[in-house]
Amino acid sequence: MKIMLIGLNHRTAPVEVREQLAFSHEGAATALFLFCKQYPQSEAAILSTCNRVEMIVASENEQPSFDDVVSFLAQARDVPVPAFKPYLYQYHDQRAVHHLFHVAASLDSMVVGEYQIVNQLKAAYAQASEQGAVSRILNRLFHQAFHVSKRIRSETEIGARKVSVPSVAVDVARGIFDDFSRKNVLVLGAGDMAQIVCEHLRKADARHFTVASRTVANARALATACEGRCVPWSQIDDELLAADIVITATSCPKPIITADKLRSVQAHRKASPMFFIDLAVPRNVEAACEQINQVYVYDVDAIGRIIETNRQHRAAQVEQCEAIIEHELDQFAQWQKQNAAQPLIQQMFADAYAMRDDLLAKLMHDCPDLTDRQQKAVQRAVEQLIGKFMHPCACTVKQCGPCDKSSSLPNALREVARRKPTRPDKPQK
Repeated sequence: MKIMLIGLNHRTAPVEVREQLAFSHEGAATALFLFCKQYPQSEAAILSTCNRVEMIVASENEQPSFDDVVSFLAQARDVPVPAFKPYLYQYHDQRAVHHLFHVAASLDSMVVGEYQIVNQLKAAYAQASEQGAVSRILNRLFHQAFHVSKRIRSETEIGARKVSVPSVAVDVARGIFDDFSRKNVLVLGAGDMAQIVCEHLRKADARHFTVASRTVANARALATACEGRCVPWSQIDDELLAADIVITATSCPKPIITADKLRSVQAHRKASPMFFIDLAVPRNVEAACEQINQVYVYDVDAIGRIIETNRQHRAAQVEQCEAIIEHELDQFAQWQKQNAAQPLIQQMFADAYAMRDDLLAKLMHDCPDLTDRQQKAVQRAVEQLIGKFMHPCACTVKQCGPCDKSSSLPNALREVARRKPTRPDKPQK
């Protein structure tokens, strides 16, 4: 059994190289179809994400070489080999399995502990299955990789704490508001980061969005995406009176929300809680606002400190994750050993059954007076003897793996099987 994994990722290749080799969903399906035609004895799957492109190939015996697969990738993506080959890594057999388990565990991701990668792995496996590109080896390997991911999610806290600005901002807001569905969200600015935070809030069940931006077209686009309202910039003071969560992400060089303004707003709001996510640099919310009762302000540095703490927490889980991976590697290696031993075990049983048949034939010839009942009893006894003798033999071969030619057990059985029992010469009268 041979397994080979070839690929590049965010650590080995810049984005301009990764994007050349990246596969669309349809492109990967076509490539797998063509690979199966070219190498019908091999199994294959392609994992293509924004951070990595990997192809894993497996076979029972011979398989394409590293250069064969590299040439195939070049043809499939119409990219010259020198454009990406220097950035490739290759792993074989146990190292390939170890790498795939690392990927499934998200230990090889740009953000350690993120869960998206296992869903991408499942999609890659499903696509390869649809194309008939996977069989016994990759079926077992991918399902064990999914089991690795499940164990790590349930037995460690590698993904328990968020490490992105939008997700951390939403988590902090949850500490203030139990239910987002009835809270008013005011968004000042409509850039990329504001959009991403709004997406996270919508997933957390926030429903009431109001967007204001000096670029009206951008404000309208974000309001439409959030199924909210778009208001003129001149109305933001009025909108603050009703806002519970405020996202600020403008390029204004000085604070938009000052402490004096916010004190006036809070007086009208009767000091109900307000949560500010200030994503701007320079800051849009004046630092003194943090001192106002029931006002909670988190700027990029405050969120950054939480992210760093969470990263350290995730890093502390890596050792436990590695222990799980090592255990699963041993399990896969044991399966490989048993799988490789199966043809030998089948041959051992075939040899034992051949001896049984020859011995029973001789016995029935020498004892023609046995009744049918006696013959069946003898046959059952011989069957049981063969089973009790062969079971520990098969278990030994499974545990030790396929034996070489100098091994005594299978060769002894074969030698005995070759020695057909012969009837002794009848004594002369």
